Amino acid sequence: MEDIAQEAGITKPIIYANFGDKAGLADAIAGRFSAELQSEFATVWSQTDDPRDRVVRSIDAWVGFIERDPHIYSFLSEGSFGAGRRLDERQLVNELGRTVSRALGEALRAVGADSGPAEPWAFGILGMIHVSTEWWLERRTLSRADFVQFITDLLWRGLSGGGLDTGPAQPAADAAGDAGAPLSPGGARRPAAATPPPRRARRR
Repeated sequence: MEDIAQEAGITKPIIYANFGDKAGLADAIAGRFSAELQSEFATVWSQTDDPRDRVVRSIDAWVGFIERDPHIYSFLSEGSFGAGRRLDERQLVNELGRTVSRALGEALRAVGADSGPAEPWAFGILGMIHVSTEWWLERRTLSRADFVQFITDLLWRGLSGGGLDTGPAQPAADAAGDAGAPLSPGGARRPAAATPPPRRARRR
């Protein structure tokens, strides 16, 4: 707090008067960070309709934000992701969680899958990316592109298993024929039972 006050050319009491404490300052910065990141998400999501590509672009946008200013993100991690505060008091977690949850829910519903897991998945994804990105920033044992690809590969296996991956486009007749197929617990449509081949007539 002393460093921030000195950089801003004000005294610490002025900071406390405006933000209350360190956590309040973290929330104010988190609000700006979250707004910028959500704007970035909207931009990359508008560039493609492919679900997996959107996951790749979203993770890369998030990692890029953190990489550009790791010191601010470290400060936010203590205030917004840090222990000792209720989840609904962590502004960055809440806002990004709601954003990712809405996007996942819409994507799952668009392909006819169960959108019930969207919210817990969203917050699970936040935690995974947060911790793994901190590891990557500290170690730098692989490129950003490889890091994003590895995280995407892991996430996509779960998301596609939950019904997000619709696969290649089907002919209209095939799609209509599968429209009534029951949903699996994860939301993906179960394959229709195979039609047995016709019996051959026995020779006399």
